[in-house]
Amino acid sequence: MSLSERWQDDQRRFYDATAARYADQFQDSNPYFRFVLEHFLAAVAPQPRERILEFGASGGRFTVPLLERGCRVTGVDISPKTLAYLDERMASHPRRADLTLVEDDVSALRHLDAADFDAVVGGHILHHVPDVTAVLRQARARVRNGGRVVFVEPNPWNPQWFVHLAINPLRSWRIERGVYRMWPARVRAAFREAGFAAHEVHYGQWCGREGGVTFQDVVVCTAAPR
Repeated sequence: MSLSERWQDDQRRFYDATAARYADQFQDSNPYFRFVLEHFLAAVAPQPRERILEFGASGGRFTVPLLERGCRVTGVDISPKTLAYLDERMASHPRRADLTLVEDDVSALRHLDAADFDAVVGGHILHHVPDVTAVLRQARARVRNGGRVVFVEPNPWNPQWFVHLAINPLRSWRIERGVYRMWPARVRAAFREAGFAAHEVHYGQWCGREGGVTFQDVVVCTAAPR
């Protein structure tokens, strides 16, 4: 097994093993996760009836808000058990018909041929993959002309992120170690290598002080294909 395959296998095993505790990991009451979601939705700016491809849908903490804003969402994840959790969670949701779930590796999509999505998005997914450029190439190949690509990631400049990892029993450095790849220069280089002409990388307020929240920053990456 190659290093990349081992990395992906670690991710799959971890999220399969913790799928049943998804709600505990991403509590709606947690101010940090509310803060991240606000930045995510502001960056994506979803519009009703848009077709959105979400990388790393997991248990749906970004998926459901997109659906509730009228979007049609295709959610991709490498973990079958988190997708099963999301499927069960959405069973009686009025927007269930607008959700398609696909078990696949976002580094090399094999089960998704569509290339006309209005937006390709991801929340806290790029630091979980072994090759960020490969994932961005998949995004570029599946967004329509004039569409947008948006990712929101943890900010590696913020030491509170590492404290968070150390004290949270549902977190693991082995799983989150890709956060070191989210340095601005690395992110910009990955977008360039993936063929994006226009891209932007910016940070939220330091420690999330905007609105009185005192948790980690986020990195917002937006791009348009060449």
